[in-house]
Amino acid sequence: MSITHATMNHSNRTRGAASYKASMPPGWLTLPYFGTFLLALELLALIALPTWRGLTIAWVLLGVSLPVAAWLTLRVIILRKVLTSPFYPPSSLTNPHWEIFRFKGWGGSTLTGRHLRSEVEHKNKPKGLVLYLHGYGSSISNNESRIEHLVELGLDVVGMDMRGHGHCNLRQDWTLLKAVADIEALLESVTERYEEPVEKVWIYGHSVGGFIGLRLASHPSGWWSERLQGLMLESPASSFPMVIESQIPPLLRSLRGWFRQILRREFERIHPDLNIRYANSQVPHFGMPKVEMLVLQAEQDSRLGTAHYDLLMQHVDDNLCTSHLLKEHEHTSTKDSSIRRRTLEQWLQPHLGPILESGLESSPGDSS
Repeated sequence: MSITHATMNHSNRTRGAASYKASMPPGWLTLPYFGTFLLALELLALIALPTWRGLTIAWVLLGVSLPVAAWLTLRVIILRKVLTSPFYPPSSLTNPHWEIFRFKGWGGSTLTGRHLRSEVEHKNKPKGLVLYLHGYGSSISNNESRIEHLVELGLDVVGMDMRGHGHCNLRQDWTLLKAVADIEALLESVTERYEEPVEKVWIYGHSVGGFIGLRLASHPSGWWSERLQGLMLESPASSFPMVIESQIPPLLRSLRGWFRQILRREFERIHPDLNIRYANSQVPHFGMPKVEMLVLQAEQDSRLGTAHYDLLMQHVDDNLCTSHLLKEHEHTSTKDSSIRRRTLEQWLQPHLGPILESGLESSPGDSS
C-alpha cells in the first residue's frame, strides 16, 4: 500500500453540509460540574459528620438532590452512549491495491483516506468515483467486499474509517456533523490523486453512512457538486432521534425530555455554529437530495427495522428514487447477497453502459 499526504489548504475549502467552528471547552462553573461538586460535598458530609446526619435538613437536602443526581447520571450515560463512538477491535483491509493518503479533517485532525482504483479504463480517464460511507460501529474493512464489487464494475472508490471507527481513535464528542466535515475534506483531498477531475461521482452509504450520504448529497460543495450523479443507499437510517431513542430502555422513556435537553446543550457546545438541531435531525429537514437515488432495503432488518425506510419513502421524489425491499438480504455489512449486487448493477447500467459491461466480463461472479 502506498501512503501520500494531501497538501491543499483545507482551511480555504468550500463548506456546505457540516458545522466547522471549534468546540467550546466545558467550563468548571457549568451546571453539571457545579451540581456534581455539591452532591459529592453533601454525601461526604453525611458520611463523615454524624452531627449533620442527625439533622432533618440534611435528609431534606438529600431528597431535593435526588432529581439532580438522576439528571447528572443520565448525562453521563448520554455522553458515553451517544457522544462517544463504540469501540470494536478493527480488522485490516486485505486487497493489496489500496492506496492510503493523509488529510486534515474537522478541527485539523489528521485522518486517513483509502483509495482503490479500478483497472477498467475508458478513454484513459477515470470512469467514475464512488464515495463509500460505512455505518455506525463499522469500518471500511467490514465493507471491503461491497467496495471490490464496485471496483469490478469499473469505478474507483474512496473511503475512510470514519471518525471514532475502525483504526481512527477520535471517539470523544462524536457527532454526525464532524463526520460530514471529515468526508468533505476527504473529497477535496482525493482530487490531488487525479491529473484531471473525475467526471462522475456517486455516493454509496450503508446504514448511518446512508444518513450521512443524504446530508452530503443534499448540500453538495466543492469540485464534486456539479459532478454528483446519484446516491446509493443500503438499509439507510433516516432519523437520528429514532436511532438514539430506540436504544432507551422502556423504564427511562419518561425522561425523553431530559434526554433531548442534554443533547441539545452538548451539541451547541461542540458546534457553536450548529445549523441543525437534534429534534429535526431527520428527513426531510436533514436533507433530501435532488439527484437520482437507489434504496436497497433489507426486508428483515434486525438493526433498524423498516421504520427508517418508511420515513424516507414518505419524502422521496418518485421521479428520482428507485427502491427495493430485498428479501434475501441482511442489514449487516459483513455479509453480502447476490440480489443486492444484481439490483445495483441493473441501476448502474444506464449510467455506465459499456464500462459496466466490460467490468462484469472480468468479474468472478456473485456470491450469496
